[in-house]
Amino acid sequence: MALQTPSLSLYITNIESKVKKPELRSQLYALFTPYGRVIDVTAKKHDGGRGQAFVTFDDQASATSAMRGLTGESFYGKPLSITYSKKPSNATLSRLDPSASRDAAAIKAAKLVVSRAQGEYEQLEKEREDEEAGRGGGGGGAGAKRDLEDGEGGDASGRNTKKPKVEEDEAMEIEMDEDEDEGAAASSSGGVALLCSNLPPECNEMVLSALFGQYAGFTKASPLSSSTSLPSSHSKQNPGAKSFRVTFGSKAEAEAALQPTKGYLMQPGWEMNVSLES
Repeated sequence: MALQTPSLSLYITNIESKVKKPELRSQLYALFTPYGRVIDVTAKKHDGGRGQAFVTFDDQASATSAMRGLTGESFYGKPLSITYSKKPSNATLSRLDPSASRDAAAIKAAKLVVSRAQGEYEQLEKEREDEEAGRGGGGGGAGAKRDLEDGEGGDASGRNTKKPKVEEDEAMEIEMDEDEDEGAAASSSGGVALLCSNLPPECNEMVLSALFGQYAGFTKASPLSSSTSLPSSHSKQNPGAKSFRVTFGSKAEAEAALQPTKGYLMQPGWEMNVSLES
């Protein structure tokens, strides 16, 4: 029999197929964690993959020790069959080369969407400024006449045409701030959140949504305020690092997303800290 090639990922079969996926991932993590740091647990539930899972460790010694110690172990009444995985897991690829993972592809797509939205916004702003400049020039020209017809000006000279708009803009800003505060309060009152820190400055809500949106129960990602204190388990932050709160519908769903993303590299040297919000 040919010797197996060592791998950080273990391929596990003969698992009870009736166990629900969130529970299965949680129980596998609890079973394998005593042997070393587990960075990813992938449970297969679709047709052709039932009763199978992959567990990825941070180092080779832990993976080998777990394979030797848990092969034949009874798990939901069935003996586990464990071998080295023939291919590196997505978590391993992400750590060795962040650009090679499927998560990196999702983040790249999210950044493209943000870039396009920013370009459209800047174009609209430029058009608005040009339009306002046209209205303000010429005193009694067509622009001033249009202002008077719309009821925006105070007199024939058009001196007070912008004041109501400024007040209206200020009122809209106040309403938007109130809406954001209400949204934050609603987020904190429902669901269970993960606290994510040590993220690069260019990271935003859309990038985090692309990363965590692949996990069941994901609700939203929002920046943490500077007044929020991070748990002591979070390692030292890089200069300029950002922190986010990622909300899920239940604790089980949040825990299922925690382990695969803990230590995830957004960029080389930026290892993400992740923990449950207490």
